Formats: sequence, C-alpha cells, structure tokens
Amino acid sequence: MKIAITGGYGNIGISVIEECLRRGHKVTVFDLDGDRSRKFARRYSKKNVRTVLGDIRKYSDVHGAVAGQDAVIHLAAILPPLSDRNPGLCREVNVSGIENILKAIKAEGNTAALVEVSSASVMGPTQTQAPPVRPDDLVAATDTYSTTKIEAERLVEESGIRHCILRLAAVLPTNIYIKYFLNMIKVMFDMPLSARCEIVLDIDVAHALVSAAESLAGSLQGGYLQGGALCGSALCGRRGFIAGGGNQGCQLTNGAMLRAVFAQVGLPFPREELFTHDINGYYLDWYDTEEIQSLLKYQNHSFAQWKGIIEQKLGPYRPLITLLNRPILKWLEKQSRHGGARSFHP
Repeated sequence: MKIAITGGYGNIGISVIEECLRRGHKVTVFDLDGDRSRKFARRYSKKNVRTVLGDIRKYSDVHGAVAGQDAVIHLAAILPPLSDRNPGLCREVNVSGIENILKAIKAEGNTAALVEVSSASVMGPTQTQAPPVRPDDLVAATDTYSTTKIEAERLVEESGIRHCILRLAAVLPTNIYIKYFLNMIKVMFDMPLSARCEIVLDIDVAHALVSAAESLAGSLQGGYLQGGALCGSALCGRRGFIAGGGNQGCQLTNGAMLRAVFAQVGLPFPREELFTHDINGYYLDWYDTEEIQSLLKYQNHSFAQWKGIIEQKLGPYRPLITLLNRPILKWLEKQSRHGGARSFHP
C-alpha cells in the first residue's frame, strides 16, 4: 500500500519510514525543505522513497503529497519549547496543517485513511488522580502546544474521514540524536522527579503507527479493500495512547527515567534541588493501553532493552564523555530555572 508520512524526516519519522519499508509499503515523505530533509531524501531515494519538500501551511504542497495515497501518518508538528516561543507558528502548523491534510484527503474522494499522531500531554495535569489515565478521560489544555493538539483532534473527529488518534507518551530514541538530548535538557528540570511517567521506544511507536495505517486502510495480511471505500477496522474513530506498558518496565517515575538516561550516557546526575517540586509541573503519567495494544500489538521492547541499545551505541564515545563530564554537568545545571539556577533561553 501507499503511505504518506508528514514530518517523515524527524526522529520518529525515520523509524516509521524504516518500518514501512520493512513491510513492503511504498512511502512518500512530506517535510520542510532544508539540509536535513535533503540529506535524508538523497539517502532514501536509493530505497525508492518519494520525497515531497514543502510547507504544510500551503494546501497545494500538502495535496501533492497526499494525492493517490492509501493512508497518511501525520507526524508534522511544532513542539515545545518552540511552540511557546512562537505560538502563531505553532497554530499555523498544528491546526492549519491538519486542516490542509483533511481538505486534501477529501479532494481525493476520502480514499485515504488518517493516523493522527497526538500527544499524551493533552490530558493536562493528572498526578493527583489514580492511574492509569484512560483515552476517554477529559482533555485539559495547559499551553499552546496542547491547545493546538486538542483542536487538531477535534477537527479530525468531525471530518468524516476514516481515522484514529494516537497519543504518544514519552518517546525514547534508539539512535543517537543530539537534537533530542538538547531538547530534553530544555524541559527536564520542569519534570518533577517523583511524578509518574511512561516511556515507549521509537521503534515500537513506528510499529503502532504503521499497523494502524494498515488496519484503517484495510491492508491486513497483504490485502486491502478496493479504493479504501470501507473501513471495517476496530480502530476507526478511536483514540488511544501509545506507551510502553507496565509489563515492559516502561512505567516509571521521572526521576528513575532521567537517572537511567544519564547513566547510559555516562554523565553524573544534576542536583535534585534544580528540578521543580510541582507535582503537576509536567504532563505525563501512566496510561491505559490495553485496548490499543490488543489491536496493534506494538509493545515489543522493554526499558531494559532500550538501555542496552543505547549503551552499545554510545560505547565508542564513553572515554570522551567521561573526560568532559564535569564541564558538561556544570553547563547542564545552568539550564535549570529552579533552585536559584540561571534559566536557559535558547
């Protein structure tokens, strides 16, 4: 089947591309024009991946990527902290972008299914409630990003297009992306160490998203419904969380998760007083994934396996990290806005 991936050259998108190719699908990637996109476009052109470089805020660009597809996996979004610094851009991309995707799918006769990738942060502060958070619990906008994702979910649900909405928990990469770790540094001191969080590996996210696209498009076990005109999938119209699950050791506290990340990188952990003590200061929790897991069967890797993957990939760099860990830690602690430390404003 033909699958379009918006934001396909982002960290999660690369894993989704690889999963699509592994299953024999034809892939179209839609992403912004830039050095990173062009680099990956050249790399994946050798694997017959079609790349459309454009602006998701422009309908003509979006239509060029969506036309003729069986399914669209929508990853493109403006995330924190950029969403807070530029709320106008966040709204244009996160809301106007999905409006263009829906318009393009309708222009093609509603033949494509949509996997709308959202965020568990739309649930707002939940730490004072008994876990797990359930998909049908009320959402609660807390910032620009969550406000736009809630609005995007509403637009998708009202569109009449075959869809599902999958809200991602904290996604851990299985490749070394410097940008990921820099982004984590910008927000980690706002994560109360005692609060619950649930992680999921990027490769399991990719499994879930591609399986959802196959199910919605009727492409199960190699066959799909003619023209995608009928959706017999149990996923149709559903919302769910994509999180790693308690059985895989993926339900942790922020402190346990962050300490494990630092240990795998080979860095000492920052002083605890530099982290917020507001239990609802960051919007993660443990999630009810039972139904979505039964449909997509994506919880295939544990937190322990992630640590092993990262330890192996960082092995050659450990001597350098050990040599520099004191100045790195000093710089890290300056990024906190808690405990009297200097705030970091990139």
